[in-house]
Amino acid sequence: MNAPTYNEYAPAAALAPFVHCIWTFTAPSDETPQRIAPDGRPELIVHYRKPYRERGATRDVVQPPVLFAGQLTRPLTLVAQGDAAVIGVRFHAFATRAFLGIDASAATDRRLDLASLHGDAAVNLRSDVREQDDLRRCISIVETYVQGRFERAEIDVDVRRATQAVMEHRQPVAPADISERQWQRRFKREVGVSPRMLQTIVRFRSVFDAIEHPQTTGWVEASLAAGYFDQPQMARDFRRFLGCTAREWAAQKAGLATALTGG
Repeated sequence: MNAPTYNEYAPAAALAPFVHCIWTFTAPSDETPQRIAPDGRPELIVHYRKPYRERGATRDVVQPPVLFAGQLTRPLTLVAQGDAAVIGVRFHAFATRAFLGIDASAATDRRLDLASLHGDAAVNLRSDVREQDDLRRCISIVETYVQGRFERAEIDVDVRRATQAVMEHRQPVAPADISERQWQRRFKREVGVSPRMLQTIVRFRSVFDAIEHPQTTGWVEASLAAGYFDQPQMARDFRRFLGCTAREWAAQKAGLATALTGG
């Protein structure tokens, strides 16, 4: 394992209504802290080598081997404990509750141990993946697990429509037959955050797409392209979501954090 390697794969046809993509990441041991940027999509994470540590204010916490990462609204810094090897399933935001089987807000800013929610099935998932030598077979095993969670799932079509609008940078529309308060609760139950917070996250994530564009010359242009009024407004979101400045984030060593943003 010589360098970090990140790849994305289209999900199986049966999962496409619920899953944005499958991704894999491998990297040699490196204790460089990785600040993780939110993108508005929750994830199933399977560590088939050593899990990452989450850096805390008073102590670090080792992540569960198989976890669900909900919506991210505050800084998260990860540190590898050795060689990293991860398979991730990036869900559409509206599929959170359907996959978990509980209120999506219970996962917001948390990495839930799926063994405590899904029992032996989650424990066996990691074991089955670790027994394989072929990555494609590993992905197939993870997809089968995910598909089983959606076999009897009920998706809120109004929330699905609204989240799709947000991801396409359009204004989400609430159903006409319920109050704004009811809609906020309903949306948060399915997604984990309010419509406005999801819009804020998606706008912030757009900065990383903009900075990679060939015609973008710096963070000022990236902030405007992403829909910010000015750079100070974007800077506040960098502090809010990553706990650092844009330049500090860009200066970090390539690893999981930059791979997940396409950098």
